[in-house]
Amino acid sequence: MPQTVQQCYGYTVDCRYDTPAEDVVNRFFGTGPSPSGPGALVRVDIEVAPAVTQAPVPPPYFPDGWDSDDEITIAVADSAAVVRVTAAHVSVRLGPAGAQDSIVWGRWLLEKAFLLLTLRSPDRYGIHAGAFTVNGRAVLCTADSGVGKSTFAAWALRRGASFAGDDAMVRHLDDPSGSFFGYPRAVYLSPELLGGWPELAGAAADPVPGRDKLRVQWPSALRSGLQARVEPSTMVFLTREHQDIRPLRAAEAVERCWEDVSAGKAAAALPAVRADLDERLGKMSLVEFGLSTDLDANHHRLVQLVGG
Repeated sequence: MPQTVQQCYGYTVDCRYDTPAEDVVNRFFGTGPSPSGPGALVRVDIEVAPAVTQAPVPPPYFPDGWDSDDEITIAVADSAAVVRVTAAHVSVRLGPAGAQDSIVWGRWLLEKAFLLLTLRSPDRYGIHAGAFTVNGRAVLCTADSGVGKSTFAAWALRRGASFAGDDAMVRHLDDPSGSFFGYPRAVYLSPELLGGWPELAGAAADPVPGRDKLRVQWPSALRSGLQARVEPSTMVFLTREHQDIRPLRAAEAVERCWEDVSAGKAAAALPAVRADLDERLGKMSLVEFGLSTDLDANHHRLVQLVGG
């Protein structure tokens, strides 16, 4: 069984896979080994096999038992993943259809498995945010679903920023650098934005069922602008309720993030997580950033905000 050592969301990943799954491994992790991350070692096994189930598509955002069971099953169409929390072990079984669909193996199985491990860990937490680096300054951006977080982060890459992720950033408490880690290899974009971006012509893209979004894999021409690790100096909370830039107090910013950060955590883990979040956000410039419909104007205002 082939084996590769990769990094995903800051975790070091020991990935073993059936040869028919090699394309999935290369598309999700990239080709060749990557340096180890600060997080715990995660074992990932991927096989391609006959169909095993016919669960609804899409599956529930959080599968049954996600916040309590030591073994969590994510099932979608003809494929499934079993996440063993204590062992930090993910077993992925792809049916013939699932192996061809990045929404199945990417969004629902592999991305979700790392998110579940993060939510259940006492030593890691996730923020529902994207991240990028503009003019040498790293920025976290968060927003309610539908506001435009993915578009905002992707547009930064189009304008020359380095892109770290568009939906989830993971913090490892045992990493002294204060970094957050994302998944930069794919982005979720509207068909309109994809169609108006010449560099993305021909990029691998699969529609997300039930949403006006596609999971787009960055083509090789844009991969030099991808980075998984950032040390943010600014955090922006995107809104469409106004078009101003308004400062936020650290305590208010922490409270806005806390529901997502604390999800799935045992009570004993919360003090350390809260202390780290307080420290990280206490060192950042924090603002509520009102979006207009002009993507270039939004980016220009961001550049002025972060300076550099």
